[in-house]
Amino acid sequence: MDPYPKPSDFTEVERAVCRAFAVGRQLVLPLADGVDTRVRASLLAGLLTGLYRLRPAGVPALRLTGASITGRLDLEALDLRTLIELTRCTFDTAPDLRMARLIGLRLPGCRLPGLKGRNLQIDSDLVLEAGFTATGCVDLTDATVRGTLRLAGAVLRSPQDHALLGARLRISGSLQATSLRATGEVRLRGATVSGNVHLGGAHLSNPGADALEGSGLVVSGNLFCDGDGGRFTASGRVVLSGARIGGDAVFSGARLQAEDSADSPMPIVPHGQAHDAASLVADRITVDGNVQLDDGFTSAGSVRLPNASIGGYLRMVGATLGPEAALAELEEEHEKQPVQRFPVALFADGIEVRGDLEARGKAVRLPDGRFERQGGMRAFGQVRLVDAHVHGSASLSGVTLHGPGIDVLFADRLRVGGTLFLRDLAARGSVRLQNAAIGSTLDCSGAKLVDPRRRNDGTIKPSLDARVATIGKDLLCSWGMVAEGGVRIRLVEVGKMVTFTGSELGGGDDGIALNAYGLTAQQLVVRFGRRPLGRVILSRAKVVTVTDGELLWQATGGLDLEDFSYQGIAADPDVDVRTRLTWLRTVAPDYAPGPYEQLANVYRDGGHEERAERVLLEKQRHRYTELGVAGRLWGLLQEVTVGYGYRPWLALLWLLVFWAAGGIWFNEMYSATPGPHQYPIERLDSDQNPVWNPWLLAADMLLPIVTLGQDNMWRITGASQWIAVVLTAVGWILASTAAAGATRVLKRN
Repeated sequence: MDPYPKPSDFTEVERAVCRAFAVGRQLVLPLADGVDTRVRASLLAGLLTGLYRLRPAGVPALRLTGASITGRLDLEALDLRTLIELTRCTFDTAPDLRMARLIGLRLPGCRLPGLKGRNLQIDSDLVLEAGFTATGCVDLTDATVRGTLRLAGAVLRSPQDHALLGARLRISGSLQATSLRATGEVRLRGATVSGNVHLGGAHLSNPGADALEGSGLVVSGNLFCDGDGGRFTASGRVVLSGARIGGDAVFSGARLQAEDSADSPMPIVPHGQAHDAASLVADRITVDGNVQLDDGFTSAGSVRLPNASIGGYLRMVGATLGPEAALAELEEEHEKQPVQRFPVALFADGIEVRGDLEARGKAVRLPDGRFERQGGMRAFGQVRLVDAHVHGSASLSGVTLHGPGIDVLFADRLRVGGTLFLRDLAARGSVRLQNAAIGSTLDCSGAKLVDPRRRNDGTIKPSLDARVATIGKDLLCSWGMVAEGGVRIRLVEVGKMVTFTGSELGGGDDGIALNAYGLTAQQLVVRFGRRPLGRVILSRAKVVTVTDGELLWQATGGLDLEDFSYQGIAADPDVDVRTRLTWLRTVAPDYAPGPYEQLANVYRDGGHEERAERVLLEKQRHRYTELGVAGRLWGLLQEVTVGYGYRPWLALLWLLVFWAAGGIWFNEMYSATPGPHQYPIERLDSDQNPVWNPWLLAADMLLPIVTLGQDNMWRITGASQWIAVVLTAVGWILASTAAAGATRVLKRN
């Protein structure tokens, strides 16, 4: 420190400073035009330490305005009970306040090349606002402010260093820094603020590095980085890893830019893991209140919230996340080959939100009367919510997700206590919800899912992949939902209804439009808006009732119904059993008994026995058409004679036909003068005297086991002999078939 000046060496201005200090008044410089306003810093230090034995009247205070303070103001390790208020003063050397203890320090409007305040203790407010300008680092590391730290409107410029060093800074009041301008890093790592932190309208610039480093920051009140006093902007990362916010964290209208240079690399990263280009890094942050990233919030890089804990809601309505410029490269790669590197817009794996997650747009009525959602979140890159837990509902209705060729919404094992709204979602890319648990409803009504992810072999993945998910109430994929890559709900458990009313699934005949293998639900509605472009798989699905339509059976890739179990079909007067059998035969050219038996059981349980038999007859027809020539002939014979055993009355009818034919034949052969010596029929035993009756003879030949006394009484030769053989064989076949059919009917009833 410069040596203390002697009173005899005081300048006129310095004498005025001493007089004002002695009477406790504020001195405003310059005293007159042309008067030098320079004051030596050593003089001020001498006044504060009592070197000149001047005791101020009233409240001990050094109040000076407009001075040019030369030299270093060295108050290191001093305990001063005098208020220091220097307004609009200029320092040529950074003051040294390390380890000092002051009752108050006010430097509004001052200009200085920095401030050394490590371990500084201030028993009231620290005022560095209203035009306060520092061209070097303001170092408040481990400092203690028992009032409020005021930085509103301050300008901190330290491009090659930290603009503000406040690591482990302790503030008993609030941090008021609205409209702060900082060039260089603002570091609040491990700081503790008992009140609120106000950064509304602040502009922080540290391109390529951390603009605000608040790892481990503890704020008992609210954190405001919003539009109060202007838009909060940060050119550089905002880091809040491990921070604890007792109230709300508000970033409404904020604009975050991770990289400021046009030549900087885009945040396209291997396998979708966010890297240092993230604009907001809030890993493991804990917010007891709400988190608001809404009302025009813009992040040119990723927003990281992995393992965050939010006590209220997370609101992202009107937000824009991710590097829009990076999508040009993604578009080119998507057109040529499967995407391997892609940007991440939101990285929130393991986040816990105890309220709702809101990113929805508002329904706006268009001039033509239609409604369109506007103002929803826009994300350029992947939105990751793996292992996330939302205790309330999550609304992404009207949200726009840009990620062609990738899993644009990657939310495996997502848990939502209420409803997950994806209504009117516009997504370029796939939506992945594997093993998700939705407490109420998954609503995808009106969603438009295009440009799904591609596998390495060039085939496309499902646009909506929710396999092994659990949905407490309904799965709604209706009202114009479009899924270019199809929908996979394999082994999904739904409490009530699954509906695809009016949906348009699939984008190619060689793909899968709907994979509902093993689906469990009460009601399944598959009345599509157009025929599915691809295969529809309902095998091993179990539902109580199913409502279908003609378009389901027109799926270009066929329909797999093996072991599809349902108990009823919703009534449709335009669809009869003949139409359903035509649909079954069309979609299942290869014989499979399951669909026929299931349909027959449904008709039988509904009391429609005739319809059930018709279905089973069609099953047997289909079965025998796939055999060889002999098999087809045998099947035709069974169908004509006994209806494959399902129409035993046909056997009786044929017995009557053959009985009538046999009776007529024998009657014609013996019609002239029937007698024992008439050729070709004669009596076998002359001792017996049977009565000739051609009708009883034909019946005796047809009926097995039973004898009517005619079969063994006559010798039959010639053509009649062959007629007798035919009648006997037919009788055995038809009688046994009729008995088997009757047994089947009795057993079934």
